[in-house]
Amino acid sequence: MAIFEEKSKKNGSFIPEKQTPIFDEKSMHKEKVKKEKKVRVKPSFADMSPYVDITANGYIELRDEDGYFEIVQLTSKDIYSQNSDDREKDIFLLAYFFQWYLYDIKIIPLNFPVDTSSQQRHLLKKLEKETREAYRYFLQQKLDELIFIETERTNREYYMLVYADDEFTLQTRLNHVYRLLQPVLPVVHLNDQKKINIVYKINNLNSKNKSAKGAN
Repeated sequence: MAIFEEKSKKNGSFIPEKQTPIFDEKSMHKEKVKKEKKVRVKPSFADMSPYVDITANGYIELRDEDGYFEIVQLTSKDIYSQNSDDREKDIFLLAYFFQWYLYDIKIIPLNFPVDTSSQQRHLLKKLEKETREAYRYFLQQKLDELIFIETERTNREYYMLVYADDEFTLQTRLNHVYRLLQPVLPVVHLNDQKKINIVYKINNLNSKNKSAKGAN
């Protein structure tokens, strides 16, 4: 549309036609500001946690039908103390496992406090009964060492998470893991309390979680 459109009139004069404004305020509509919906904060960790429950088989169920997973502990080895033949054999077996096992797994190293509670209780019972001062001094020294180890030292532990869509498939995959890794990294089955401690530790890395005895 031309801004100025002139039409010829009589006597050769030109009279500009009634102009249409470029911007007409009447045609402008104020856009309504859309109010953003407030994100509903879930009331508890249980509502946002990806974990649902521990099944009767001891597997951890994931939310939204994402399947199940199991946590097992791997017994580490000191490869520097092995001779060259044993070291090469272990490396070959571990490499074979990673080449053969093509499903989802996750290996997690965690530091847990050293648990010396049972040894401390044993020494405390002896201290209560012991009357000789020389022996009491020796027992107290051992007790102080255990307390220091528990408060200042940690154990580096390695865990493997094995995933599957259903419990039957998970059990089958665990059997393969046990069979292939047993010669190089012996697999330790964990009790439910130990698994809960590990899940808590994974989601709270700065926490000082008390380690539970894990093997059944």
